[in-house]
Amino acid sequence: MRTRPLALLFCILLSSILLLMNTEHASAGTDPITTARTDLVAAFQSIQTAQRQGASNTDLLPLIIQLNTALQYEENATALQQQDPTDPTATAYALQSINLSTNVSLQAQRLGDEAQSASLRRSVIAYGLALTAATVAALGVVGAPRLIRFIQKNRLRRARIVYGEDNPAR
Repeated sequence: MRTRPLALLFCILLSSILLLMNTEHASAGTDPITTARTDLVAAFQSIQTAQRQGASNTDLLPLIIQLNTALQYEENATALQQQDPTDPTATAYALQSINLSTNVSLQAQRLGDEAQSASLRRSVIAYGLALTAATVAALGVVGAPRLIRFIQKNRLRRARIVYGEDNPAR
């Protein structure tokens, strides 16, 4: 009698695992031109993200040029596919666009990460310098009176005291 609830639980668990599995890879492949368009959008968004993270425009300019080239490949692929849906040249252009877009996206992410880490490094250095300056200033305020008293005591210790003469100690 105890095996029925366990078997039912096992079936529910197995069916939920099967439903949660990613079925995109099991379905038929998407059209290369559609993939090229999706990758173009992703690469454009990566460039925008890198720019927001602080990457310079001079670093991003070659990526923008490559992205424009990928867009031209995608447009050529679309035009060729509209003329002849079985033309393998359209697929070749789409694959070139996908490769360029993927490369641009990866390079943009790398530039964005580098810019963000450089910004973080500058912030840490600035805060460290501010903390050091504050510490030196606090030590100066607290330690200055002590230093003045120490110097005065040393002057008094070095001064000669002459007994019985009219000349005061110097």
